Amino acid sequence: MRIVEDAEGRSWDVMVGRGSWGSLVLLFSLRGANENRTAELASETVRQAEQELAALSDDEVRARLADSRPWE
Repeated sequence: MRIVEDAEGRSWDVMVGRGSWGSLVLLFSLRGANENRTAELASETVRQAEQELAALSDDEVRARLADSRPWE
């Protein structure tokens, strides 16, 4: 898990999770609020997804957050 601040200075927890049909996603959870977002990952295994997240810079994670959609 990582923590990243968005452009507005809000803190988000970022972790790997499973989306629909078993896909792997980045899960963004706004600290102190009930707001969750998701962004697709290309990885095929949880380990690869965790490595992918670890390799992303904070700016890259923020870009994924900006392109994310609400978690439903």
